[in-house]
Amino acid sequence: MTTPTREPLPARFCNLDRLLHAMAARKLDGIVATTPQNVFYLTGFNAIAHKSDEPRPYALVLSRHAPEHPVMVLADYYLATFLAQPSWVEDLRPFRAVMMPLDLPPARGDIERFIPRNATGAALAGARRNYAFDMTTALRGALEYLKLDRGRVAFDDPGFGMRLGIDTLELADGYDALMFARAVKTETELGLLERAARLNEAAIRRSIGAWQPGASWRDLGQSYARAAVDLGGFVRDPGAMVWSHPQGADAAITLQSGYEDGEIRRGTSVMFDCHGTLDLYCWDGGKTWAAGDEPSAEYKRNADATATVAEALLEAMRPGARVSALQARAREVYRKAGLPDSAGAISFFHGLGLSHMDLEQRTADGKANGDWVLEKGMVVPLHLLVPGGERERYWLEEVAVVTESGGRPLFSWGFGPLTGG
Repeated sequence: MTTPTREPLPARFCNLDRLLHAMAARKLDGIVATTPQNVFYLTGFNAIAHKSDEPRPYALVLSRHAPEHPVMVLADYYLATFLAQPSWVEDLRPFRAVMMPLDLPPARGDIERFIPRNATGAALAGARRNYAFDMTTALRGALEYLKLDRGRVAFDDPGFGMRLGIDTLELADGYDALMFARAVKTETELGLLERAARLNEAAIRRSIGAWQPGASWRDLGQSYARAAVDLGGFVRDPGAMVWSHPQGADAAITLQSGYEDGEIRRGTSVMFDCHGTLDLYCWDGGKTWAAGDEPSAEYKRNADATATVAEALLEAMRPGARVSALQARAREVYRKAGLPDSAGAISFFHGLGLSHMDLEQRTADGKANGDWVLEKGMVVPLHLLVPGGERERYWLEEVAVVTESGGRPLFSWGFGPLTGG
Protein backbone atom coordinates (compact mmCIF):
# COMPACT_ATOMS: atom_id res chain seq x y z
CA MET A 1 0.00 0.00 0.00
CA THR A 2 1.27 3.48 -0.87
CA THR A 3 0.95 6.37 1.55
CA PRO A 4 -2.52 7.91 1.05
CA THR A 5 -2.69 11.52 -0.05
CA ARG A 6 -4.44 13.77 2.43
CA GLU A 7 -7.13 15.51 0.44
CA PRO A 8 -10.13 17.61 1.45
CA LEU A 9 -13.24 15.57 2.19
CA PRO A 10 -16.67 16.26 0.70
CA ALA A 11 -18.40 19.32 2.09
CA ARG A 12 -20.92 17.10 3.88
CA PHE A 13 -20.46 13.42 4.67
CA CYS A 14 -22.55 12.97 7.83
CA ASN A 15 -25.84 11.07 7.95
CA LEU A 16 -27.92 14.23 8.43
CA ASP A 17 -31.32 12.64 7.74
CA ARG A 18 -30.69 10.02 10.41
CA LEU A 19 -29.63 12.69 12.90
CA LEU A 20 -32.78 14.70 12.24
CA HIS A 21 -34.84 11.54 12.76
CA ALA A 22 -33.08 10.95 16.08
CA MET A 23 -33.73 14.53 17.15
CA ALA A 24 -37.42 14.29 16.30
CA ALA A 25 -37.76 10.97 18.15
CA ARG A 26 -36.21 12.58 21.24
CA LYS A 27 -38.22 15.82 20.85
CA LEU A 28 -35.09 17.93 20.44
CA ASP A 29 -35.32 21.35 18.84
CA GLY A 30 -31.59 21.64 18.44
CA ILE A 31 -28.26 20.09 19.17
CA VAL A 32 -24.89 21.60 20.09
CA ALA A 33 -21.80 19.52 19.32
CA THR A 34 -18.48 20.37 20.96
CA THR A 35 -16.58 17.06 21.12
CA PRO A 36 -13.91 16.80 18.40
CA GLN A 37 -15.36 13.72 16.69
CA ASN A 38 -18.90 15.09 16.52
CA VAL A 39 -17.77 18.50 15.27
CA PHE A 40 -15.69 16.79 12.58
CA TYR A 41 -18.61 14.51 11.70
CA LEU A 42 -20.99 17.43 11.20
CA THR A 43 -18.64 19.95 9.61
CA GLY A 44 -15.42 18.33 8.33
CA PHE A 45 -13.47 20.57 10.74
CA ASN A 46 -10.52 18.71 12.31
CA ALA A 47 -8.84 21.00 14.82
CA ILE A 48 -5.09 20.73 15.21
CA ALA A 49 -3.26 21.37 18.51
CA HIS A 50 -6.30 20.65 20.66
CA LYS A 51 -6.36 18.05 23.44
CA SER A 52 -9.47 16.22 24.58
CA ASP A 53 -9.74 17.66 28.11
CA GLU A 54 -9.09 21.29 27.20
CA PRO A 55 -11.96 23.76 27.05
CA ARG A 56 -13.30 23.32 23.55
CA PRO A 57 -12.92 26.47 21.46
CA TYR A 58 -15.60 25.52 18.95
CA ALA A 59 -19.25 24.44 18.79
CA LEU A 60 -21.62 23.44 16.01
CA VAL A 61 -25.24 24.51 16.51
CA LEU A 62 -27.93 22.71 14.48
CA SER A 63 -31.67 23.38 14.56
CA ARG A 64 -34.08 20.63 13.60
CA HIS A 65 -36.40 23.35 12.31
CA ALA A 66 -33.74 24.96 10.06
CA PRO A 67 -31.41 22.02 9.32
CA GLU A 68 -29.81 23.58 6.25
CA HIS A 69 -28.48 26.55 8.24
CA PRO A 70 -26.15 25.25 10.94
CA VAL A 71 -23.92 27.73 12.74
CA MET A 72 -20.27 27.15 13.62
CA VAL A 73 -18.82 29.07 16.55
CA LEU A 74 -15.02 28.85 16.68
CA ALA A 75 -11.88 30.50 17.95
CA ASP A 76 -10.61 33.17 15.58
CA TYR A 77 -7.34 31.30 14.97
CA TYR A 78 -9.25 28.34 13.48
CA LEU A 79 -11.12 30.39 10.90
CA ALA A 80 -8.72 29.79 8.00
CA THR A 81 -9.06 26.00 8.44
CA PHE A 82 -12.41 26.27 6.70
CA LEU A 83 -10.62 27.58 3.62
CA ALA A 84 -8.69 24.31 3.32
CA GLN A 85 -11.58 21.93 4.06
CA PRO A 86 -14.88 22.72 2.29
CA SER A 87 -17.95 22.54 4.51
CA TRP A 88 -21.68 22.81 4.06
CA VAL A 89 -21.59 24.98 7.20
CA GLU A 90 -21.25 28.51 5.87
CA ASP A 91 -22.36 30.58 8.87
CA LEU A 92 -19.04 30.93 10.70
CA ARG A 93 -18.97 32.98 13.90
CA PRO A 94 -15.47 33.46 15.27
CA PHE A 95 -14.65 34.84 18.68
CA ARG A 96 -11.59 36.55 20.12
CA ALA A 97 -9.51 33.82 21.74
CA VAL A 98 -6.31 33.07 23.61
CA MET A 99 -3.87 34.49 21.06
CA MET A 100 -5.17 38.04 21.53
CA PRO A 101 -3.63 40.17 24.33
CA LEU A 102 -5.62 40.57 27.52
CA ASP A 103 -3.93 43.88 28.33
CA LEU A 104 -5.34 45.59 25.21
CA PRO A 105 -9.00 46.36 24.50
CA PRO A 106 -10.67 44.05 21.95
CA ALA A 107 -11.26 45.49 18.48
CA ARG A 108 -13.38 44.40 15.55
CA GLY A 109 -10.29 44.47 13.40
CA ASP A 110 -8.62 41.72 15.42
CA ILE A 111 -10.23 39.12 13.19
CA GLU A 112 -8.23 40.36 10.19
CA ARG A 113 -5.09 38.84 11.69
CA PHE A 114 -6.52 35.40 10.97
CA ILE A 115 -7.84 35.88 7.42
CA PRO A 116 -5.42 35.24 4.55
CA ARG A 117 -4.82 38.29 2.38
CA ASN A 118 -6.54 37.07 -0.78
CA ALA A 119 -9.35 35.09 0.88
CA THR A 120 -12.88 36.01 -0.17
CA GLY A 121 -16.42 34.68 0.08
CA ALA A 122 -19.72 35.10 1.85
CA ALA A 123 -18.62 32.94 4.79
CA LEU A 124 -15.72 35.30 5.55
CA ALA A 125 -17.96 38.33 5.20
CA GLY A 126 -20.32 36.79 7.74
CA ALA A 127 -17.40 35.91 10.00
CA ARG A 128 -16.29 39.54 10.02
CA ARG A 129 -19.84 40.71 10.71
CA ASN A 130 -20.44 38.26 13.56
CA TYR A 131 -17.03 38.45 15.23
CA ALA A 132 -17.52 38.35 19.02
CA PHE A 133 -15.14 39.02 21.86
CA ASP A 134 -15.83 35.79 23.78
CA MET A 135 -17.25 32.34 23.07
CA THR A 136 -20.32 32.65 25.30
CA THR A 137 -21.49 35.77 23.48
CA ALA A 138 -20.97 34.10 20.09
CA LEU A 139 -22.80 30.96 21.13
CA ARG A 140 -25.70 32.82 22.70
CA GLY A 141 -26.04 34.78 19.49
CA ALA A 142 -26.13 31.60 17.43
CA LEU A 143 -28.81 30.05 19.65
CA GLU A 144 -30.92 33.22 19.47
CA TYR A 145 -30.49 33.45 15.69
CA LEU A 146 -31.75 29.86 15.28
CA LYS A 147 -34.55 30.49 17.80
CA LEU A 148 -33.17 27.81 20.09
CA ASP A 149 -32.60 30.00 23.14
CA ARG A 150 -35.99 28.89 24.48
CA GLY A 151 -36.04 25.40 23.03
CA ARG A 152 -35.12 21.88 24.07
CA VAL A 153 -31.48 21.68 23.11
CA ALA A 154 -29.18 18.69 23.49
CA PHE A 155 -25.44 19.00 24.09
CA ASP A 156 -23.03 16.17 23.38
CA ASP A 157 -21.25 17.50 26.49
CA PRO A 158 -24.04 18.45 28.92
CA GLY A 159 -21.48 19.98 31.26
CA PHE A 160 -20.63 22.52 28.57
CA GLY A 161 -24.32 23.36 28.25
CA MET A 162 -24.65 23.80 32.00
CA ARG A 163 -21.68 26.16 32.11
CA LEU A 164 -23.36 28.43 29.54
CA GLY A 165 -25.95 29.26 32.16
CA ILE A 166 -28.83 29.98 29.75
CA ASP A 167 -31.84 29.58 32.04
CA THR A 168 -34.38 29.66 29.22
CA LEU A 169 -32.93 26.51 27.61
CA GLU A 170 -34.28 23.05 28.35
CA LEU A 171 -30.99 21.17 28.52
CA ALA A 172 -30.80 17.58 27.24
CA ASP A 173 -28.06 15.00 26.62
CA GLY A 174 -27.15 14.74 22.94
CA TYR A 175 -24.81 11.74 23.10
CA ASP A 176 -27.28 9.11 21.94
CA ALA A 177 -28.86 11.18 19.17
CA LEU A 178 -25.47 11.71 17.57
CA MET A 179 -24.39 8.11 18.07
CA PHE A 180 -27.63 6.93 16.47
CA ALA A 181 -26.76 9.00 13.41
CA ARG A 182 -23.13 7.85 13.35
CA ALA A 183 -24.06 4.15 13.61
CA VAL A 184 -25.11 3.89 9.93
CA LYS A 185 -22.39 5.09 7.58
CA THR A 186 -22.68 7.19 4.46
CA GLU A 187 -20.83 6.14 1.32
CA THR A 188 -18.05 8.62 2.08
CA GLU A 189 -17.60 7.16 5.55
CA LEU A 190 -17.47 3.62 4.18
CA GLY A 191 -14.70 4.70 1.84
CA LEU A 192 -12.75 6.25 4.71
CA LEU A 193 -13.11 3.12 6.84
CA GLU A 194 -12.05 0.85 3.97
CA ARG A 195 -8.95 2.99 3.42
CA ALA A 196 -8.12 2.82 7.15
CA ALA A 197 -8.53 -0.99 7.14
CA ARG A 198 -6.15 -1.30 4.19
CA LEU A 199 -3.57 0.77 6.05
CA ASN A 200 -3.85 -1.46 9.12
CA GLU A 201 -3.48 -4.60 7.02
CA ALA A 202 -0.36 -3.24 5.34
CA ALA A 203 1.15 -2.10 8.66
CA ILE A 204 0.63 -5.53 10.23
CA ARG A 205 2.32 -7.24 7.29
CA ARG A 206 5.27 -4.85 7.51
CA SER A 207 5.58 -5.54 11.24
CA ILE A 208 5.75 -9.28 10.66
CA GLY A 209 8.37 -8.76 7.96
CA ALA A 210 10.50 -6.72 10.36
CA TRP A 211 10.57 -9.40 13.09
CA GLN A 212 13.92 -11.01 13.88
CA PRO A 213 14.76 -13.73 16.43
CA GLY A 214 15.40 -12.10 19.79
CA ALA A 215 12.94 -9.26 19.16
CA SER A 216 10.86 -8.12 22.12
CA TRP A 217 7.21 -7.15 22.39
CA ARG A 218 8.28 -3.52 22.58
CA ASP A 219 10.27 -3.94 19.37
CA LEU A 220 7.19 -5.37 17.64
CA GLY A 221 4.94 -2.60 18.92
CA GLN A 222 7.37 0.04 17.73
CA SER A 223 7.66 -1.66 14.33
CA TYR A 224 3.88 -1.53 13.96
CA ALA A 225 3.66 2.12 15.04
CA ARG A 226 6.40 3.12 12.59
CA ALA A 227 4.70 1.24 9.77
CA ALA A 228 1.32 2.82 10.53
CA VAL A 229 2.76 6.34 10.63
CA ASP A 230 4.86 5.75 7.50
CA LEU A 231 1.66 4.77 5.73
CA GLY A 232 -0.01 8.01 6.76
CA GLY A 233 -1.92 6.95 9.86
CA PHE A 234 -1.84 7.96 13.52
CA VAL A 235 -1.58 5.86 16.68
CA ARG A 236 -1.88 6.91 20.31
CA ASP A 237 -0.05 6.48 23.60
CA PRO A 238 0.56 3.90 25.09
CA GLY A 239 0.51 1.93 21.83
CA ALA A 240 -1.44 0.65 18.87
CA MET A 241 -1.39 -3.10 19.62
CA VAL A 242 -4.15 -3.94 22.10
CA TRP A 243 -3.62 -7.50 23.38
CA SER A 244 -1.06 -8.44 25.97
CA HIS A 245 0.54 -11.85 25.56
CA PRO A 246 1.13 -13.85 28.78
CA GLN A 247 3.99 -16.31 28.52
CA GLY A 248 3.95 -20.04 29.10
CA ALA A 249 0.65 -21.80 29.74
CA ASP A 250 -1.09 -18.71 31.17
CA ALA A 251 -4.44 -18.31 29.39
CA ALA A 252 -5.43 -15.04 31.09
CA ILE A 253 -7.06 -12.43 28.86
CA THR A 254 -5.11 -9.21 29.36
CA LEU A 255 -4.52 -5.96 27.49
CA GLN A 256 -1.29 -4.12 26.79
CA SER A 257 -0.07 -1.69 29.42
CA GLY A 258 2.87 -0.36 27.43
CA TYR A 259 5.42 -1.92 29.79
CA GLU A 260 5.67 -5.38 28.19
CA ASP A 261 9.16 -6.09 26.90
CA GLY A 262 9.85 -9.83 27.05
CA GLU A 263 11.30 -11.76 24.14
CA ILE A 264 8.96 -13.15 21.47
CA ARG A 265 10.08 -16.75 21.20
CA ARG A 266 9.65 -18.77 18.01
CA GLY A 267 6.23 -20.34 17.82
CA THR A 268 4.66 -17.73 20.09
CA SER A 269 1.10 -16.88 19.07
CA VAL A 270 1.10 -13.13 18.37
CA MET A 271 -2.40 -11.64 18.33
CA PHE A 272 -2.53 -8.49 16.22
CA ASP A 273 -5.42 -6.30 17.34
CA CYS A 274 -4.38 -2.86 16.18
CA HIS A 275 -5.98 0.56 16.61
CA GLY A 276 -5.34 3.88 14.92
CA THR A 277 -6.95 6.58 12.81
CA LEU A 278 -6.77 8.08 9.34
CA ASP A 279 -8.75 11.28 8.76
CA LEU A 280 -10.09 10.62 12.28
CA TYR A 281 -11.82 7.39 11.15
CA CYS A 282 -10.70 4.38 13.14
CA TRP A 283 -9.12 1.18 12.02
CA ASP A 284 -9.36 -1.95 14.13
CA GLY A 285 -8.64 -5.63 13.97
CA GLY A 286 -6.10 -8.11 12.77
CA LYS A 287 -5.23 -11.78 12.99
CA THR A 288 -2.75 -14.14 14.61
CA TRP A 289 0.79 -15.00 13.61
CA ALA A 290 2.99 -17.79 14.93
CA ALA A 291 6.39 -16.13 15.34
CA GLY A 292 8.88 -17.48 12.84
CA ASP A 293 6.03 -19.32 11.08
CA GLU A 294 6.35 -22.21 13.56
CA PRO A 295 2.76 -22.95 14.67
CA SER A 296 1.84 -25.72 17.09
CA ALA A 297 -0.78 -28.37 16.34
CA GLU A 298 -3.18 -26.72 18.82
CA TYR A 299 -2.66 -23.37 17.10
CA LYS A 300 -3.58 -24.89 13.73
CA ARG A 301 -6.69 -26.55 15.18
CA ASN A 302 -7.86 -23.30 16.78
CA ALA A 303 -7.14 -21.37 13.58
CA ASP A 304 -9.23 -23.76 11.48
CA ALA A 305 -12.14 -23.64 13.90
CA THR A 306 -12.02 -19.84 14.08
CA ALA A 307 -12.04 -19.50 10.29
CA THR A 308 -15.17 -21.67 10.17
CA VAL A 309 -16.86 -19.50 12.81
CA ALA A 310 -15.93 -16.29 11.00
CA GLU A 311 -17.49 -17.53 7.77
CA ALA A 312 -20.70 -18.46 9.60
CA LEU A 313 -20.89 -15.12 11.39
CA LEU A 314 -20.35 -13.06 8.25
CA GLU A 315 -23.19 -14.94 6.60
CA ALA A 316 -25.41 -14.14 9.60
CA MET A 317 -24.46 -10.45 9.89
CA ARG A 318 -27.55 -9.12 8.15
CA PRO A 319 -29.94 -6.31 9.07
CA GLY A 320 -32.09 -7.39 12.02
CA ALA A 321 -29.52 -9.77 13.53
CA ARG A 322 -29.13 -9.30 17.28
CA VAL A 323 -25.71 -9.48 18.92
CA SER A 324 -26.72 -12.15 21.46
CA ALA A 325 -27.89 -14.40 18.61
CA LEU A 326 -24.57 -13.94 16.80
CA GLN A 327 -22.69 -14.89 19.96
CA ALA A 328 -24.82 -18.02 20.38
CA ARG A 329 -24.14 -18.88 16.74
CA ALA A 330 -20.38 -18.50 17.26
CA ARG A 331 -20.42 -20.83 20.25
CA GLU A 332 -22.46 -23.44 18.35
CA VAL A 333 -20.12 -23.43 15.35
CA TYR A 334 -17.05 -23.67 17.57
CA ARG A 335 -18.61 -26.74 19.21
CA LYS A 336 -19.39 -28.39 15.87
CA ALA A 337 -15.87 -27.57 14.63
CA GLY A 338 -14.47 -29.69 17.46
CA LEU A 339 -13.01 -27.03 19.72
CA PRO A 340 -12.38 -28.80 23.07
CA ASP A 341 -13.66 -25.87 25.16
CA SER A 342 -16.18 -24.16 22.89
CA ALA A 343 -17.85 -22.48 25.87
CA GLY A 344 -14.54 -20.79 26.70
CA ALA A 345 -14.21 -19.16 23.28
CA ILE A 346 -15.10 -15.48 23.21
CA SER A 347 -17.00 -13.54 20.56
CA PHE A 348 -18.07 -9.93 20.77
CA PHE A 349 -19.08 -7.02 18.54
CA HIS A 350 -19.12 -3.23 18.53
CA GLY A 351 -19.64 -0.38 16.10
CA LEU A 352 -16.76 1.33 14.33
CA GLY A 353 -16.38 4.75 12.80
CA LEU A 354 -15.09 7.87 14.51
CA SER A 355 -14.91 5.77 17.66
CA HIS A 356 -14.83 2.10 18.62
CA MET A 357 -18.47 2.31 19.63
CA ASP A 358 -20.59 4.49 17.32
CA LEU A 359 -23.72 3.11 18.98
CA GLU A 360 -26.36 4.76 21.09
CA GLN A 361 -26.30 3.61 24.71
CA ARG A 362 -30.01 4.26 25.19
CA THR A 363 -32.71 4.27 22.56
CA ALA A 364 -35.18 7.12 22.04
CA ASP A 365 -37.63 5.42 24.42
CA GLY A 366 -35.01 5.31 27.17
CA LYS A 367 -34.18 1.60 27.00
CA ALA A 368 -30.63 0.32 27.38
CA ASN A 369 -29.14 -0.70 24.04
CA GLY A 370 -26.86 -3.49 25.24
CA ASP A 371 -28.14 -6.32 23.04
CA TRP A 372 -28.28 -4.18 19.93
CA VAL A 373 -29.52 -4.98 16.45
CA LEU A 374 -27.49 -4.74 13.24
CA GLU A 375 -28.65 -2.30 10.57
CA LYS A 376 -27.70 -2.02 6.92
CA GLY A 377 -24.73 0.28 6.54
CA MET A 378 -23.25 -0.32 9.99
CA VAL A 379 -19.55 -1.15 10.20
CA VAL A 380 -19.12 -3.87 12.81
CA PRO A 381 -15.91 -5.63 13.86
CA LEU A 382 -16.43 -9.28 14.81
CA HIS A 383 -13.98 -10.54 17.43
CA LEU A 384 -13.12 -14.20 17.94
CA LEU A 385 -10.71 -15.36 20.64
CA VAL A 386 -9.71 -18.86 21.67
CA PRO A 387 -7.82 -18.32 24.95
CA GLY A 388 -4.80 -20.46 25.70
CA GLY A 389 -1.09 -20.57 26.36
CA GLU A 390 1.52 -18.80 24.29
CA ARG A 391 1.62 -21.44 21.53
CA GLU A 392 -2.09 -22.19 21.20
CA ARG A 393 -4.18 -19.03 21.72
CA TYR A 394 -5.82 -17.73 18.57
CA TRP A 395 -7.42 -14.43 17.62
CA LEU A 396 -9.28 -13.10 14.60
CA GLU A 397 -10.95 -9.73 14.22
CA GLU A 398 -12.61 -8.99 10.91
CA VAL A 399 -14.26 -5.64 10.19
CA ALA A 400 -17.44 -5.95 8.16
CA VAL A 401 -20.04 -3.73 6.55
CA VAL A 402 -23.57 -4.99 7.25
CA THR A 403 -25.43 -5.68 3.98
CA GLU A 404 -28.62 -7.51 3.03
CA SER A 405 -26.54 -10.52 1.98
CA GLY A 406 -24.33 -10.60 5.09
CA GLY A 407 -21.18 -8.95 6.34
CA ARG A 408 -18.79 -7.61 3.70
CA PRO A 409 -15.18 -7.87 4.96
CA LEU A 410 -12.93 -4.82 4.76
CA PHE A 411 -9.73 -6.85 5.05
CA SER A 412 -8.45 -8.65 1.95
CA TRP A 413 -6.48 -11.44 3.63
CA GLY A 414 -9.20 -13.97 4.42
CA PHE A 415 -9.63 -15.87 7.70
CA GLY A 416 -6.51 -18.02 7.84
CA PRO A 417 -3.54 -17.24 10.12
CA LEU A 418 -0.89 -14.73 9.18
CA THR A 419 2.37 -16.00 7.70
CA GLY A 420 5.56 -14.48 6.37
CA GLY A 421 7.91 -13.89 9.29
